[in-house]
Amino acid sequence: MGESKTVRVTPNMKKCLAVLTKAVAGLPPGGLKDKAKDALAYMSKTFQGRPQPLAGRRCPVNTSIIK
Repeated sequence: MGESKTVRVTPNMKKCLAVLTKAVAGLPPGGLKDKAKDALAYMSKTFQGRPQPLAGRRCPVNTSIIK
C-alpha cells in the first residue's frame, strides 16, 4: 500500500462487496456467518469513507471480527 494508506474504491471493489454480501446471506447461521457479516459491515463503512478504528494502523483487537 502506498504511503497515503488510501484505499481506492473502484466499481470492481463495490461489485465484489455486493457479491460477498450475497454469499454471506447464504451461509448457515452460526459464528462464521456472524463474523462474515461484521467484516462486510466494516468494509462497507470503510468504502463509504468513514474513519477506521485506530486510524487503520492495526486491527482492533477483541472486536466482533478479530478475537
